[in-house]
Amino acid sequence: MKTTLTLFITIVLALIQFHVLSQETCKVLKPEISESYNGKCKDGLADGKGVATGIDKYEGKFKKGLPNGEGKYTWSTGEVYEGTWKEGKREGKGKYTFKPNGFDSTQFGLWKDDSFYKIIVPDPYTVYRSTGITRYTVRRIEAGNKILFSVMQGGTNGEISGVGFYSTSGTNFSVGPKFGFESVSFPCTIRLSYRTPNKLHTAYVSAEFEITIKEPGNWDITINN
Repeated sequence: MKTTLTLFITIVLALIQFHVLSQETCKVLKPEISESYNGKCKDGLADGKGVATGIDKYEGKFKKGLPNGEGKYTWSTGEVYEGTWKEGKREGKGKYTFKPNGFDSTQFGLWKDDSFYKIIVPDPYTVYRSTGITRYTVRRIEAGNKILFSVMQGGTNGEISGVGFYSTSGTNFSVGPKFGFESVSFPCTIRLSYRTPNKLHTAYVSAEFEITIKEPGNWDITINN
């Protein structure tokens, strides 16, 4: 019994030592976030997805010990950058949030060699999926917090069944043939799936539509099959 307990303790201590050594040999080369690291390694350096902390904090992708690829960097003073990195510097498209004179402010655009150099107006919405759909239109009508859908076929309301409808916020409602969500918080992601006859009514088509709307307002989305 004593021998078994001693063996168990030896194995546990060896595992702990291995874990500690693994953490110590995986280095982050950016001094401000080099205090601790949890993530993937290669050749003793942070490489792949991970989280590094120190005075500041970084969550995202690394290469050869430095932030490289998509990541979020939070400074100890509260500023935040979310975007792409290259060799430990901001490079490419990103969003920088800061508080000049105590007021929230955001820069969205392109970065080069860790410096901001070009403003980009962000798209008000992004369509991720449009399957089994001929075309669609997305319009912001006015200020508000509603998103309405119309499903059309040949200029008239389409026949749909097996509807699946999901939103990250808001409450279901309908106005005549239109349906959607009200009291929406933005950004909002909506997924719609359904089945509908093809134009010749000889077979059924499965349709899927997924969109994220980032700008507040009353939105009208028309889908044509």
